[in-house]
Amino acid sequence: MNETQLVGIHRIDADVSVAGELSPEQLQQASQQGFKSVINLRMPKEKGFLPDEPQIVESLGMQYVHVPVNPSSLSGEIIAQVCEHVDQLPKPVLMHCSLGLRSAGIALLRSGIEQGMTVEEFLHRTTAMGLDFKSRPGVKRFFVDYITQNFEQLGASNDEHE
Repeated sequence: MNETQLVGIHRIDADVSVAGELSPEQLQQASQQGFKSVINLRMPKEKGFLPDEPQIVESLGMQYVHVPVNPSSLSGEIIAQVCEHVDQLPKPVLMHCSLGLRSAGIALLRSGIEQGMTVEEFLHRTTAMGLDFKSRPGVKRFFVDYITQNFEQLGASNDEHE
């Protein structure tokens, strides 16, 4: 699969790629590129939300999950819920939201769990993807705090946290 064929798609790891808002045509392209599942993190009242996205995705032969994530109420429970869906769905998974901040942040956290990702690595990867947290400083603060509390304190113990 070549994620660069679909504009705005960023590959996080072998299992997950992320994007911002997707049109029905982009969902069709995602299916053609081999994505097996779609996770939508958008709130139903967000501008541009596709109420028929489940039907579109399923008609294209992909599985669909909707986990509405309010940017102002991100939590460890939401991270765990999304990660559980990623683990259970056929891969590769395309996760999206409106700007790509929530989807990229959550996917990077999932990928970073085993690697012990640092705040600097997280911010470097999001910047390299062209993501800008200026309009959502609370979202950035949540991700930075989550990494600090859950990854950087793991050290050599590698204990599970939740």
